[in-house]
Amino acid sequence: MKMYPFAIAAGAVLGTAAVLVGSGTAANEHQSNTATQQLLINQRISQAAVKRSNSALNYLAPIRTTATDAANTGANGVTPLGRVTGAGLGWTTAQIANQAVTPAKLSNPSYFAVVTAAGAVSRASTGTTAALSTAPATYTVTFANNVSQCGYSASIGEATAGAAAVAGEVNVQPGVQNTQVVVNTYNSTGVATAAPFHLIVQC
Repeated sequence: MKMYPFAIAAGAVLGTAAVLVGSGTAANEHQSNTATQQLLINQRISQAAVKRSNSALNYLAPIRTTATDAANTGANGVTPLGRVTGAGLGWTTAQIANQAVTPAKLSNPSYFAVVTAAGAVSRASTGTTAALSTAPATYTVTFANNVSQCGYSASIGEATAGAAAVAGEVNVQPGVQNTQVVVNTYNSTGVATAAPFHLIVQC
């Protein structure tokens, strides 16, 4: 069949147009897929951020209250430090729960006990007990934690201000249990005598 130049040219033009249209459609689909993927990535990033925020709020639960949450919802972004009461001053006593920070949790905890001549605890670290275990002057002080690897120091002395001075000597050593310290008291001549004392345990 004979092909006329005009038909050949028209066919070439139409074929080119078809290629161009096809190429344009593929480009649009590619851009659409890329945009969809980016939206999914952004969504995952947002979800992860929300989870981290929720986790942070849960960790702050010990100091959060209904009043503080209502006063600062976070809707206005980050509050400048200059407008935050107590900024830079650290946790306050009211914000730290009872027994939240104990000697056992510190890197170098210390304990103490002030004991009367009768073996009663006048004041001491939380959970400390004492007793006149062997008359007349052997006392066993029991702490709430293991003190077997700590250092001990003690001195004869009354528990209250204004009391008469007590002369004497004291000996300190580990007790049978790893939470115990044994204290022996003596008068100024070295005779075992009941006496009040102050005991310090440094770990």
